Amino acid sequence: PEPPNEEMKKKILGIVTAEDGSGFSMKTKGASLTVSAEGADLKLEGDLKEHYDRVQDGIKWAKAIKNIGTNFAAGNIDEAFANIKEGIKDLIVGNEMYLYLIDDLT
Repeated sequence: PEPPNEEMKKKILGIVTAEDGSGFSMKTKGASLTVSAEGADLKLEGDLKEHYDRVQDGIKWAKAIKNIGTNFAAGNIDEAFANIKEGIKDLIVGNEMYLYLIDDLT
């Protein structure tokens, strides 16, 4: 068979170009991507969105722990406790989460 032409490639990939040439969009089962001069916009659906949200929650925890640890190490105890008070509101969202601390002897 002959190789697919550009139109067929676009159909196969699900890519749709904006009529004015300002960008393109692509949709798959769990995500859609739109790229234009303003930048890229990625929207997730279903399981992908759930996993993405969980990763974002983990990143918040990691950043909060890093800030707290940095302030403790620098001797800024008041700042560390301020970070704890500030972070608690955002990090506790109703679901139980567990943080396991493992030392170098474990």
